[in-house]
Amino acid sequence: MLPEIIGEFGVVMDPDVRFSDAGKCWMKIRCLAKDRKRDSQGNWGDGDPLFIDVLVFGEYATHLADSVTKGDTILVRGKLTPNKWTDKEGNEREEIRVIADQVGPSVRWGAAKTQNMSSEAMSTSQVAASLGATEQAADAPF
Repeated sequence: MLPEIIGEFGVVMDPDVRFSDAGKCWMKIRCLAKDRKRDSQGNWGDGDPLFIDVLVFGEYATHLADSVTKGDTILVRGKLTPNKWTDKEGNEREEIRVIADQVGPSVRWGAAKTQNMSSEAMSTSQVAASLGATEQAADAPF
């Protein structure tokens, strides 16, 4: 069983929206988490950064496509998932990412506007057209 995580993350890049060969939408949100720490003089500063990718699939990704941008703070609930691959130089690489069950805007630093989707919700092809997305993913990233 994969561990579940709930956390607040800063979005450091505009979300990368893609479509599988089957036409299903998915997105990767590159995020940053860091703690605040006190130094020996008692002054607060940023702790070590932790970069993590948050992956969102299906209709949920289409809902988020126009809602999350670089600079936003988001709340995420999902499963921590290992990802292993071999890079171009033949080195084994590994990262931990989150497969999101829920993503929402944080209102810690300001107000967020949300809009409920009606029965006229955008289809995957409408999302692709509105984002100018033409790239088809060979595989979903898992």
